[in-house]
Amino acid sequence: VYGLVKMCTTMVFMIWIVDRFGRRGPLLVGAIGATVAMFYLAIYSPLSQSFDQILPSDSGSRTAVAIIYIYVCGFSWNGIPWIFASEVLPIRVRTIGMMCAVCMQWLAQFIIVYLLPYMIASIKYGTFCFFGACTIVALVFAYLFVPEPKGVPLEDVGILFGADVSVFATKARKKNYSEFRQA
Repeated sequence: VYGLVKMCTTMVFMIWIVDRFGRRGPLLVGAIGATVAMFYLAIYSPLSQSFDQILPSDSGSRTAVAIIYIYVCGFSWNGIPWIFASEVLPIRVRTIGMMCAVCMQWLAQFIIVYLLPYMIASIKYGTFCFFGACTIVALVFAYLFVPEPKGVPLEDVGILFGADVSVFATKARKKNYSEFRQA
């Protein structure tokens, strides 16, 4: 079920929806949804006293939260970083940049999958707090530093990242690209 939900939401969003809504907005919404799901599990687990033993009455709510988490990650953080990286990297370094991005993604996944059982065994529901905090960091990062390349021609995307560009995403998009298009 997990793989099917993740694959379907990612494919539907990447094929039909991402060009309508852009890249930045779904990243923000996805981070908020993932944060809510993680902190819900962090709060619900100790309250229900069912972390070590899942009761049949708890399995439905946990499954629903897991599917919500998979869905919001599927339409945001599962695919958009690949699109974003392929759009914003200059052509001369795109191949190496994408290689580094893929290697880092697989390394991060390996570390998370390797450490997760140990985290759950030692800090139990604190694991969800940790990952909730990570998604808050991702939200702040996306809000502050990820400009919206939607509608910007591939040749002009570098303007959003030029030397005289504000590091803050909203200012970079509004000020620098509009000035460039007027010139």
